[in-house]
Amino acid sequence: MKKNVIFWVGVKNDHYAEKYGGWEWMDISRKTWEYWCEKHDVIFFPMEKPIKDDLVKYRINWQKSIYCFDLLDEAGIDYDQIFLVDASCMAKWDMSNVFELTDHKFTAWRETDNLNWVYDSVKGYEDFFSYKLDIQKYFSSGVIIFNKSHRDIFLEFKDLYLNNVDRFVELQDKIVHKGTEQTPLNYWLQKNKVKMNLDLPFTYKLTHIHRKEMFGNNWQLKEDDTPYFIKYGKNWVFNGISKNQRTEVMSQVWGLVKHNYIKNQNINLLLDSINEDKHTNPTTTSNKFKSDVWEFFQGYDDKICVEFGTHKGQTTKVLSYCFKHVYTININLESFAAAKMLNVGIENITYVPFNLYSDRDLNVEKSNVFMIDAGHKYPEVIHDINRCIKMSADGDCYIIFDDYGLFPDLKQCIDEYVDIGKLKVLKKIGQLKGTYYPTTQNKVLKDYEGIICQSV
Repeated sequence: MKKNVIFWVGVKNDHYAEKYGGWEWMDISRKTWEYWCEKHDVIFFPMEKPIKDDLVKYRINWQKSIYCFDLLDEAGIDYDQIFLVDASCMAKWDMSNVFELTDHKFTAWRETDNLNWVYDSVKGYEDFFSYKLDIQKYFSSGVIIFNKSHRDIFLEFKDLYLNNVDRFVELQDKIVHKGTEQTPLNYWLQKNKVKMNLDLPFTYKLTHIHRKEMFGNNWQLKEDDTPYFIKYGKNWVFNGISKNQRTEVMSQVWGLVKHNYIKNQNINLLLDSINEDKHTNPTTTSNKFKSDVWEFFQGYDDKICVEFGTHKGQTTKVLSYCFKHVYTININLESFAAAKMLNVGIENITYVPFNLYSDRDLNVEKSNVFMIDAGHKYPEVIHDINRCIKMSADGDCYIIFDDYGLFPDLKQCIDEYVDIGKLKVLKKIGQLKGTYYPTTQNKVLKDYEGIICQSV
């Protein structure tokens, strides 16, 4: 059965490793495309080694174009459409199946980032091809989609290069100085009247992200720090930045979004993506606390959870993988901005701006699970507990408390509710009594960090 193919080009050359700041960025790119291929039942085909060792005459950009069909045939792949993509690209986790948008034509995206470069390159190859190129149809060759019907055109393009290799090398290195196979491929396809689809949104080839100012965000809104390119882009292309900075930039992006590429999430991967424990940030819950919550609430993924107090959204992230939906409540919009950045792509979190200590009702779904990490004074804790009980859905109602052993007012209030029979202790969680936190107000835990109770 024919399948669509991602033809991913990630050739690591030791000679150029220093120039490119190592090759870790290729490994990041590969993870995103492998995830995307599995999601859409597409074959992932990596080109990791050159066919020709002479990378002066046969540069990788040329080899990927002229040997693509040969490599697929040699691998025995019964392909339909082929998406040729460079390793400088990262596929967003929710990018739609772009193969369904091509109309089964040769599909590419116009090159509009450096029009002077395009003009000079087109003029530089004009005499060789003896053809007047329509520059309005000029496309980038780093991201192109084609199919079996284009096989002969590409094989003829291979013959063209092999028969004129010295002339092409002279043009690209000594005369034109503008690219490798991109402009010749444009000439070849136009000259052979290949029908093209050049009208897909540029978000499927989001290049020169910094020049488009898409590393930024809507700072005036003050409630979401997520960069534009993550929110709106589909295929992020990290070109135009210094080559030796590519690993650094792509690694930072990967750190923000990698939780979205994990099919079977686990607590260790979540903690790795959060990358901050209570020893470094005294206002978050510890890794032990988060792990205990994760373990206790396995099998509760049909329940709603309401979190009182968002902070940076770190515990929110863990809760979102435990429960069907999480409503996180906070009065400070800046907390939401940081939380949305950390939890970008997680769709079962609703951020609710609300003053928990007002007399108003909190209009969210009734819940079976509550996480209290808001006010720590005695009347505030009483207010939170009573609000949870009032908002409880049918069935068991669980309340998770942070800072049980750290704030005396909070501990006193919980203990009193336990003594009068309104709460039942199910499990103490997090760091143990006696744990020393040099960065916290009260320094030493007088009891466990947290506690899980059930309303009676």
